[in-house]
Amino acid sequence: MRSGVFITAAALLLGGSLFAQATFEVTGTAIPQSLLEQDYGKLPAGIRAYDLSICNVTGSKQSVVSSEIYQALARSTAALQPVGRQIMLPAIIKTQSRSIGALLNLALSSATGVLSVLSANRAMPPGAISGTALASISIQTVLSHLSPALSNDQVEKFESDVLEPALVLDGGSCVERTVFALQNTPKTKIPSLSFHVR
Repeated sequence: MRSGVFITAAALLLGGSLFAQATFEVTGTAIPQSLLEQDYGKLPAGIRAYDLSICNVTGSKQSVVSSEIYQALARSTAALQPVGRQIMLPAIIKTQSRSIGALLNLALSSATGVLSVLSANRAMPPGAISGTALASISIQTVLSHLSPALSNDQVEKFESDVLEPALVLDGGSCVERTVFALQNTPKTKIPSLSFHVR
């Protein structure tokens, strides 16, 4: 009888330890701000990004949802609050549209429209109108090349690189994904991450 109880207890302990093992190992490195701005344009203040390597450490196919990765990241590094892709893309686009270049471009577009109306009414001398309109259009062209809006390539890169809602990985395989996080302590450098999921 005692041996049966002992075997049952051992099986429960062994089963518990198997379930306690991690299914996914995640490591990550900080992406330099200059590279982020090159890839996605200006980011909202306080946002950092990490290039995560997510590895299935089991021998069988496993799935994981992004919220599990976000929760594990937040538990492992209290200074970071992960931000999901559904929130991040509109935030990047909104930040781009509020940039000084975009506002100046809008002002120049408006000025060009006003000048065309004034020239039609002959309220200004023709030489002044032509010179001002030409300068306005030239500056707009330069600004559009210096600080373009979020391009299709940038949106495609975002869609392909940033952690999707769910991943399915074969046993022993890894994928790399970008994760954005709000850093609570901006002056503290967090160069690398390492944590487990499940």
